[in-house]
Amino acid sequence: MPSFYIPLTGLNADNTALNTIANDLANMNTTGFKNQTANFSDLFYQQLGSTAGGDPIQAGAGTQVSNIETDFSAGTPNTTGLDTDVALQGNGFFVVQNGGEQFLTRDGNFSLNSSGQLVTSNGLNVMGYAATNGVVNSNGALSDITIPVGQTEAPSATNTIGMTATLDSETAVGGSFSAPITVYDSLGNSYQASVNYTKTATNQWSYSVSVPDKLTANTSTAAGVTTVNYNFGSSGGTLATVDPGSNMTITALNTSGISTTITAPTITPGESVSDYATALQGALTAANITGVTATSSPTGQLSISGANVSVTGSVIQDPIATNNTGTLNFDSNGNLVSPSANVSGISFAGLSDGSSSMNFTWDLFNANGTGTISQVDQTSAVSNTALTNGYAAGDYTGFTIGSDGTVTASFSNGQNLNVGQIALGNVANLQGLSANGNGDYSTTQASGTATVGVSGSAGLGTMEDGALEASNVNISAEFSDLIIAQRAFEANSKAITTFDTITQETIQMIH
Repeated sequence: MPSFYIPLTGLNADNTALNTIANDLANMNTTGFKNQTANFSDLFYQQLGSTAGGDPIQAGAGTQVSNIETDFSAGTPNTTGLDTDVALQGNGFFVVQNGGEQFLTRDGNFSLNSSGQLVTSNGLNVMGYAATNGVVNSNGALSDITIPVGQTEAPSATNTIGMTATLDSETAVGGSFSAPITVYDSLGNSYQASVNYTKTATNQWSYSVSVPDKLTANTSTAAGVTTVNYNFGSSGGTLATVDPGSNMTITALNTSGISTTITAPTITPGESVSDYATALQGALTAANITGVTATSSPTGQLSISGANVSVTGSVIQDPIATNNTGTLNFDSNGNLVSPSANVSGISFAGLSDGSSSMNFTWDLFNANGTGTISQVDQTSAVSNTALTNGYAAGDYTGFTIGSDGTVTASFSNGQNLNVGQIALGNVANLQGLSANGNGDYSTTQASGTATVGVSGSAGLGTMEDGALEASNVNISAEFSDLIIAQRAFEANSKAITTFDTITQETIQMIH
């Protein structure tokens, strides 16, 4: 008797529907979870005959679950504030990998493993495109996204200087204006360079670029004698020159045993180390300090040595400069007409830290060919020095993920560096994906091979850093479906009990 079989198929189908709803409700707080719906279809039909008009008379044999459909619409992004969390909005999936096997997921609850690689909560590597020197190659092969945790970004020497400045046309001939600008050498040490402008005639100014190099004292004491050394960076004492900004003072006992302090004599621009040492020795002698000597060496070292001597203040050298001076000419409207191009080949050699010679170009014109230095009837001023590049070394401080999936590391020197771009994948038939748990999906023959790209390409969605995609389960709709499934289960149960009663009565009739 098929009467028992038909409601039994209904019970089985309803049971699957109830399980599906229960699974949805259980995962309503699961990151990136996608709501599922059990759909039914009727089973085969038994041909009982036909009507006089030839219409078939058919009896159904029950129901079955035809498919469990997944709703892949995006869930609401919930802000977490964590750099490693990413919410995907729109089409597509994150591409993750375990060994050589790739999966797709909407769960952006990422973290970093011990190697600095971006991984999912179940340890799968997040895949993307690598960057070289900050440039992402989105046409390359997929690779792990690695964050430079604990690493130091190498310094970048200044090779371009520039500023937006106005020079006062009312300045008297001989008047000057100085503009500070920060530059960096190949080791990342910074210098407060200066561009000095001096008016030489109507509509004409001379300029001089200088890079004062403050020296570090190396102090040692042996047998009661203190020696303070300053190592100038040039290869010969006659080549290194002392900057007028030096303000050294020397304190020691004079011939009467009284503590005496002298200030280093005024330095004439361009004086050598040996000139400086001679001037210091003369000042010591004039103050009756006989137990202290100031000497220089052919290798550019200044030494101050004596008993109970102390040295304060700064000694600054002027590195060996090339092509650091010139003339600026302006037309009657205050526009720069000469030089007519950027000034290249400005060089400073013999830096005291042993770095490479500093070589840079002064960009006097912007990309549109307009001069960045002008002359107007207004107080001389500098409005922008951002045209100057270069930076010191910096330690890793964190990272961010852009809406296009670009992963950018930040460093303590204020620099940012792109280290990769998170890839996204999608398939032609979403319903053909195989769910593996942990929010992961595998492609199948039914889904088709995943097409991988970057955000914004081929209809792929965008990303939100510091957020997670919530489940798209609608609790109100689930409760409504739950009531319907419950009623269907009860109705099929009632059909079985009814058929059981009929069967019992039929048996009794036989007996």
